[in-house]
Amino acid sequence: MKTQLDKSFEVPQSTDLVWEHLIDPEKIMDCVPGVSIDEKVGDNHYKGKVGMKFGPMGVKYDADIYYNEIDLENRKIIIRGDGVDAKGNGNAEMMMTIDLTDREDGGVKLDAIMDVTVNGKIAQFGSRLISTVSNQLFKQFVTNFSKKLAEAEAAA
Repeated sequence: MKTQLDKSFEVPQSTDLVWEHLIDPEKIMDCVPGVSIDEKVGDNHYKGKVGMKFGPMGVKYDADIYYNEIDLENRKIIIRGDGVDAKGNGNAEMMMTIDLTDREDGGVKLDAIMDVTVNGKIAQFGSRLISTVSNQLFKQFVTNFSKKLAEAEAAA
């Protein structure tokens, strides 16, 4: 079962600060509810955990997270995640492209396209529930990321 999300949000911080946080998994992944980074395996490859609830069912994936592309010149990042349910009940894949655009007022607009594929027991809930959960997670991410950027800007 596959679903796609197209999302945008804006932050008042500088492009450099936003970029610095986006390309560092230690700074960005804890903004995503249920995601943790356990180890760096190689250049742009990390292992971690992804946990979430879909209705009455919770899942925890052992995940590989890859920064497939980090294009500073064009302000574009492509992140891929592959996860296997720790209980063997399925797997999930995610490909996210993030484009940054400078705003005239000095802030940054972030455009994100996420393709999510879920197989196994979770897929039975359908794309509508998966989209709803993904939308909620995205809203929480935006809140957490915005707060982290504001704290980093204040500390600088």
